[in-house]
Amino acid sequence: MSNAVKKVKEFFSYWYLRYLLVTELYMVEPWEKVVIQLVFALFFGLYWYFNYSIVMYGVSHLRGTLQHTI
Repeated sequence: MSNAVKKVKEFFSYWYLRYLLVTELYMVEPWEKVVIQLVFALFFGLYWYFNYSIVMYGVSHLRGTLQHTI
């Protein structure tokens, strides 16, 4: 393996270990880890969708109405 690939692999390994330690997923069963990570992914997806669809629409609507009144 080249040195750059090895450094990238070590970087992601380090941050994945930190993720497991912070969320305390290192002490659960593998199937529980998968379920919890899927729930995290679902919440992140819903959060992103809410911000993209509702908040961005609201901001663009407000900017549009403010431009018409000035």
